[in-house]
Amino acid sequence: MTLVLSWLLHTPLLHADTVNDPHLWLEGVEDDAAMDWVKEQNARTVESVAQDDDFPALQSQLKTIYDSKDRIPYVSKQGDFFYNFWRDTDHPRGVWRRTTLESYKTETPSW
Repeated sequence: MTLVLSWLLHTPLLHADTVNDPHLWLEGVEDDAAMDWVKEQNARTVESVAQDDDFPALQSQLKTIYDSKDRIPYVSKQGDFFYNFWRDTDHPRGVWRRTTLESYKTETPSW
């Protein structure tokens, strides 16, 4: 919570009625129109890169790397705790975790 509050205190707040951003509607991460646009862009990208013969192997390798739990959990220190934003197959949108320095130094930190 401290990390989020710190970010909010140091980030200027923008109001939607004062921002002239034609792409602001894309920030609705659960909005059907925004998700349709994202799916369309993803399909165009995959169509473009999938023409390469090495694409299926590369895609498989990257998925294995991104979903691996054997990554180094990089942290930020806030007060007495160390925080990490973690994404994996169980948390595709990510989850904020925290631990102590002593725990972080171990083979399997307690988050």
